[in-house]
Amino acid sequence: MRLLVLVLTLMPVVVASANDADVELQVKPILCITDEVTPSCDMSFLVHWQSEQSGYYCLFNDFGREPLRCWSDERMGELEDDRNVQESFSYWMSEEGGASRLATVTVEVLRMDTDDRRRRRRTRHVWDLL
Repeated sequence: MRLLVLVLTLMPVVVASANDADVELQVKPILCITDEVTPSCDMSFLVHWQSEQSGYYCLFNDFGREPLRCWSDERMGELEDDRNVQESFSYWMSEEGGASRLATVTVEVLRMDTDDRRRRRRTRHVWDLL
């Protein structure tokens, strides 16, 4: 087992081939916290991307088949996307006509359950018993 770990750590890591663009995608914020009172989040996402190579890149998300925006002969770009979030979804970058995702970021929705008895139980003071 130790030999396998050692061999894997010595192997080179290939991020992208010479034909693929190395794209870095950043999304802020990446977390929405909901509960029974507030089942969704109204959020403004700042999406920033950059690449080492100029090209035709498009930004997508899980809400539609059409790109949110495309950039022609660019190495970086930015977009502000306002939306109401109720479930986790992803943003991703793709090249023109490319079916493969070059970079993906997932926005998570964290649901705070109020099923906890300690939260629902009425707090009592010692004088309430008298």
